[in-house]
Amino acid sequence: MKKASTAKAAFLVCLVGGASLVAADGPPPADPQKAKQINTLMCTSESCDGADEQTPGCKQYTTPLNQCYNAKDLFPNDPSWSEFDIFDEMRMKNLHRTFYKSTDGSCAGREESTKNIVPQPVDGEDDSFILPLDTCVGPFGPPRPWGKFSLVSDDGDSGEGETLSVE
Repeated sequence: MKKASTAKAAFLVCLVGGASLVAADGPPPADPQKAKQINTLMCTSESCDGADEQTPGCKQYTTPLNQCYNAKDLFPNDPSWSEFDIFDEMRMKNLHRTFYKSTDGSCAGREESTKNIVPQPVDGEDDSFILPLDTCVGPFGPPRPWGKFSLVSDDGDSGEGETLSVE
């Protein structure tokens, strides 16, 4: 086998609970430490695992990682997004998406939440979700209720579509 730095290296990483992450015949996935953005592929059907931005009924969005944003500002007149601010961050190799009551891109209340003071949730119950990467998840809501999330590294490479699978 060639050196681990070879782009075409095949490897197996064991995860907690007996699951494994397998990647082969392609560049390694985007490094979470280098990731600056999230690609979100939203689709009209739950068969989005093999889908991409060219698939009918699907649309891809790129949003910041570790930075507050308002998707209505980024994607005006797109009914897929709510008016509430969003903050995405990585937590144990999963995307942690938090929604805030603010609607101006400030994520008002975030500073308090980092001090273990929980801000008032958007919906009065829970305001965040843990989402796996490169897996079709949903339903979220119309018009594209199913989605798949992938990291975009600092150099612009996406972990999406690089033969990643959780087994």
